[in-house]
Parts: sequence; C-alpha cells; structure tokens
Amino acid sequence: MEPGNTVRMERGAGRLSLLVVVAALVAVIALVSRNRPDDGQGLDGLSLGRTSPTTDVTGAAQRSLVDYWSAELPKVYQQEFVELAGGFQPKTPQSRPFSCGGQPQTYADLRGNAFYCGAGDDYIAWDDAGLFPRLTEQFGSVAPAIVLAHELGHAIQARVRVEAVSVVRELQADCFAGSWTRFAETSTTDAISLTDGALDSAVATILTLRDQPGTAATAPQAHGLGFDRVNAFQTGYEQGAERCAQFPQQGVVSTELPFRTATEAATGGNLPYPETVELLSGTLNDFWSTAVPQLRTGETFTAPTLNATDADKLPTCPGDLEQGGLSQYCAATASIDWLTSRVQTAHERIGDLATGAVLSQAWAEAAQSQSGLQTTGRQAGLQRDCFTGAWLAYLAQGDLPSSQLSPGDLDEALTEIVASSFTEDGRRMDRGGAFERSKSLRAGVFEGLTSCL
Repeated sequence: MEPGNTVRMERGAGRLSLLVVVAALVAVIALVSRNRPDDGQGLDGLSLGRTSPTTDVTGAAQRSLVDYWSAELPKVYQQEFVELAGGFQPKTPQSRPFSCGGQPQTYADLRGNAFYCGAGDDYIAWDDAGLFPRLTEQFGSVAPAIVLAHELGHAIQARVRVEAVSVVRELQADCFAGSWTRFAETSTTDAISLTDGALDSAVATILTLRDQPGTAATAPQAHGLGFDRVNAFQTGYEQGAERCAQFPQQGVVSTELPFRTATEAATGGNLPYPETVELLSGTLNDFWSTAVPQLRTGETFTAPTLNATDADKLPTCPGDLEQGGLSQYCAATASIDWLTSRVQTAHERIGDLATGAVLSQAWAEAAQSQSGLQTTGRQAGLQRDCFTGAWLAYLAQGDLPSSQLSPGDLDEALTEIVASSFTEDGRRMDRGGAFERSKSLRAGVFEGLTSCL
C-alpha cells in the first residue's frame, strides 16, 4: 500500500526456487495456526497421508492425468493425446546427468523445482528429494499432484502449439491443473479421490508457485502473482479445460503491479504498521459510507470506534456467540477490536494488506450488523471475504486519491485469508476453507459488492 494519486495494474516477476517460496508460505501459516493444511489426507482414495511415499502419490497422479487428457484433449482441441515420450522423471542427488534441449543438466540444476522439457525431449522432471517431500509434509499429498498437473499443462500446450507470452502460458497451465482437479474430485472411476481439505491444500500449493512482486510482465519467466494463479486454477476448476483453452485468445486476469520507485522496491511497497492502520481505517470508513446504503436502502454507516488490544484474546462482546480470530466488530459497543501484536506480526511477515484483510473483516461485520444482515455462520463469513474483495477493487479503481495498491497487495490479502482459514478459530467458527474463501474474495474483486448479496 502506498500513498499517492495513481493506481496501476500491470504484471511482473522473476521466479524463485519453489522450495524457497514453500518455506515462506509455511512460515506464514505457522504464524496463525498450529494446524497444517489438509491434515495429511489430500488423496484419501489412496489412503495417503504425510508419511506416504511420494512415489505412490506421483504414480497415481500420473495415471489420473493421462486418463483425464486422453479423454479431454480430443474434446477441447480435437486431437488425440500422445503420452510423454520421455515420461515422468523424478530426480535425486543420485540421479545420472540428463539433458534438456541439448543442454546438460544435473540434480543441482533442478533442485527445488519441477519443469516440463519440450521439443524432442518431452518429459517432466522434478526434485523428488527436496521439493516433493517438503510439499507433501507441509500441504498434504495433493500438493505434488497439483505440480504435476501444472507441468503436464505445459506438455498439452506443446502438443496443441499454444503461442503466448510466458505469463499466459503459466496461468493457462494453472487453469488446466484446476480442470484436472475437478475431474479427480468428481470421477467415480479415477484412482484418486479428493477431499474438501485437499482443495484447500491445492490453493495453498498454487500460492507457492507465485512470482515475486514488482518485475515486468514481459519477463521471460513471468509466472503470475499468487492471486492471479489461484484465480486461474479456480477458473479451470469451475469452468473446465474449454475455458482454459481460450486464455491465449481472450487474455488472462493479471493484477501484478510494477514497483514505481526505488523506495517502494526497498520497502516491498509496504507502509509502516501505524500508518497502515490509520490509512486503511479511513478507506474502510469511506468505502462503507458509500456501500451500506446499497445494502439497505435508507441506512447509513456509523463509523465504529477503534480498540487495538495487547491482550492474547479479543475482549468479550455482549451477545456475541461467535468470538475468535484477530479482529471483531462488537455491535453492543459499536467498536472494532483487534489483537495488535498478532496483526503487527502478520504485517511484518506478509505485508500491509494482510493488516488490511484483518481490519476489513471487522468493518465488513460492522456493515452486516448495521444493514441487518446475518453476522454468524459460514455464509456470513464468506460474505465478509467477498466484501473484502469489493473493498480491494474500490482501492484499485483509484477512487481514493490518498490510496493506491502496490505490487503484491492482493497476494498479501489472499495469503492472510488462506492462512487464517487453517487456524483453530477458522475451523471452529466454520467460516469456510481456503478454497471457498478464495472464491468469495475473487467474486468481490471482479464482480463488486452486489455479487456478495
């Protein structure tokens, strides 16, 4: 978040080793939760948990993916699916040297990543000693399957000769992975059966594939920010491979912003915590002053009083039967409370729009309460996520001269929502999992306030 007059929405980013990004996201989730995604049951049809060998997971995923594309490719592209000439190749430090496009490769070149090698080689390789075991440990056994689905998406592009810039190819591969995930979830004959928890873990996995914010969309290895990648994945899940096939012609959703100044690059586009709270509180009051009359004709929004507490738990609110989380709106006192030490830690670990996401939840609850909407239960929680998306879209449109989004801001808000969905509070209050909550946030961003009702 940066003070200023202009909001620009462009692309950018160079790619990190997946292991590095996995470690960063795991640290974020650990910040707010003692529970790990998926509880180790990502592929329950195979009874695979965190201790299951990755060879079992990858073998089942390979069979499922081949079955899916053997049926789907003729329907979408009117051509038969040809299996990988070079197959699926797990790599470890003991693996022999190999090559891709005539260039010699070793495990050290691959460490921490996975890739599809096209041209005459036509194979998928991955780090089976570091990356896949770590993904399985942290996100459940669905995680390696998602990575393989993404890489096979690139093999599909090679077969149908997709011509597009890197970011379009990457987001299309995410979309293809989402379409396969829906197949794996709904098929009664496939070897893989996915649980709801696996879908939540899939979202966390897709976030690990994200770019660093702030570099150019035209970068040769641009892959997309986390928000873009989750959006593409869920688009494939919801609309199928036919929709993914349209990406090169119809374009992709891209929300990345370039860094505009050296100062912004140095800070990662993040304001200090006190300034963030002051700025975003003002934008939330402004947004809801305009939005509440749309929720209930004739109603006006009363700005709540603010109470940042250093306590470990939120203060008791009379009549509130669903307390928990990092922030709350208390109708009895017309106040918003938040746990300042934990929110500040999230601010430092994720970014300033993580603070924004936490605050937005409370302001959204205030809007629900003042508009006569339901404030408890799963649907009310998902509605607040949608409201948060609508507020973010409001900021991105440049309606507020004092506010503008910085590179990675949408990723920060999404990461906070995904992480909080795995917390004990999130599960106890049944506010929806990471998949549902991401979907609700997207609806608010793309379709606005009315989509939340």
